Amino acid sequence: MLPETRSVWRAARAQARRYHKEEDGSLIIFSLFLFIVMIMFGGIAVDLMLYENRRTHIQNATDRAVLAAANLNQSVSAKTVVQDYLAKAGITISQDQVVVTEIMAGDVVTGRQVSVSITGGFDTLLMDMVGVDSLPYGSGSEAVESFKDVEVSLILDVSGSMGWGTKLGDMQSAAKDFLDQVLEGAEDDRVSVSLVPYSTQVSAGEALLDELVTKHNHDYSHCLNFEEADFETTAIQRFNQAVDSDGILVFETDAEGNVVLGDEGQPIPVMDTNNPIGLSQTAHFDPWRNWRYGISLRNVVCRYDADFHINPWSNDLTDLKQQIDGFTASGNTSIDVAIKWGAALLDPSMRDVLNELKDDPSYGIDNAFGPRPHEYDGEGESVLKFIVVMTDGINTTQYALKDPFKEGMSPYHMEGDGDILVRGEVDLDENGIDYVEPGNKDGNGGSYEQWYNLRHRSWKNSPVLPNVQLSWLDAWANMNMSRRAYGAYHQTSDSDDYYDALYNPRDNVNAAEKDSRMAAICTAAKEQNIIIYSIGFEVTDHSANVMRDCASTPDHFYRVIGGDEIEYAFDSIAGQINQLRLSQ
Repeated sequence: MLPETRSVWRAARAQARRYHKEEDGSLIIFSLFLFIVMIMFGGIAVDLMLYENRRTHIQNATDRAVLAAANLNQSVSAKTVVQDYLAKAGITISQDQVVVTEIMAGDVVTGRQVSVSITGGFDTLLMDMVGVDSLPYGSGSEAVESFKDVEVSLILDVSGSMGWGTKLGDMQSAAKDFLDQVLEGAEDDRVSVSLVPYSTQVSAGEALLDELVTKHNHDYSHCLNFEEADFETTAIQRFNQAVDSDGILVFETDAEGNVVLGDEGQPIPVMDTNNPIGLSQTAHFDPWRNWRYGISLRNVVCRYDADFHINPWSNDLTDLKQQIDGFTASGNTSIDVAIKWGAALLDPSMRDVLNELKDDPSYGIDNAFGPRPHEYDGEGESVLKFIVVMTDGINTTQYALKDPFKEGMSPYHMEGDGDILVRGEVDLDENGIDYVEPGNKDGNGGSYEQWYNLRHRSWKNSPVLPNVQLSWLDAWANMNMSRRAYGAYHQTSDSDDYYDALYNPRDNVNAAEKDSRMAAICTAAKEQNIIIYSIGFEVTDHSANVMRDCASTPDHFYRVIGGDEIEYAFDSIAGQINQLRLSQ
């Protein structure tokens, strides 16, 4: 090899060795690789972002569509509404993809459920570089709107203290506004209101009382006396314990036939719902009027004018408001008895009574209310039950008559001219003839009967015919208790007989006992998920505490002063009822 050639070859090999060790070119290649990877991941992110945007758009559109379609005020077909909403959002579906379920009450739609399900795929822009051409998605929405049946017991105080100042008028105005909101804003036949005015007692009214099993019956007025046990349950009627074919008492048993024991370790009796215990009707009597002011009754414990009767299960706004306008204030305060009645009118055991009264023109109960009062658990129905109770005072003494003074015949007679007589204390002579010693009582002496006239406070020889002996219930309905006691004193001239005749016939339930009974019935109602709102109108701290404890929660109690505040309380309660009535 020539020296020149050898020199060139050496230079070429040296250059080759230097090129082999050079690293600048590898960085460019790596950078290109990273660039491609970044584009790939960026494309995936863009595709995922666009996919999520599309999926969210479809989900929002279907949510809006089903909400609009479920609206019970919507007159267009629910399926058409869904299609139209989605079309405006650029989404096309068939009506087969929309499922509509409607709840009917007769010809009225009371509930609607609308659901739609959409599936599809999003065509990717860059993810196809890694073999992903499409991303699947699914969108489902459902909306339900239903009008709940609402049952309200509106319990209003018309006791004597409500006559002070403007309280009665303020309450009447607020209660009527409450009815406006609850009834005028309601769908047809969805809301019923039972109006319960109360003072010393609650008047059921003749027709309603006739549907219950009662004893000590009369036609002068229509109230009931409840015993302590009655306040442990919302049902109005109690029942006798069931017996088997051998007359042996029946108790609850489990699946194995073992007798079930209650909280106190005692067997739980089975009650015979076909064998109710008769409730004692309140006697028509006046425990307050003093004898000096006449024999007749002025303030009876059971008010008998039509405006003070229970107006049950009504949606007649005009009738309810007219009744409230007719209220006057009189009597003591029995909040416990009023809430007992209010709860009973929400209890499903009264359904047969409602259906018996539907045909009574004096009530005008809507035929659609036949299933009311609904079961507490709804049995598939949507129902809300409310008690709204208002008072301006505290529980005060309640008077009743003891059973012996309500049963059988009294010693009192009614003359043909309407006077009430009682026979004086007489002896028999040797011939068995009534004889009054000369100088005794009127000083006439002789063989004759002697009678004391309670009306004229005088003695006479014999009654004017016809002479009718009165039952105890008839006697109390024709004379006040003070005059009867005064007559007893004149029969014997013994002042002890006056006080015995005045106080012995009466049973009293004092305020503390009534507070306890009220607490029991409020608890029983709340256990059945009845929502209780209470209003204390210018009440004492004690009454406020009692009313607050009765309410479903402390927030369900309103302590108010003056017309503006009681108006606000009723407005607030009506608003809450209307909100709860509509479920979406």
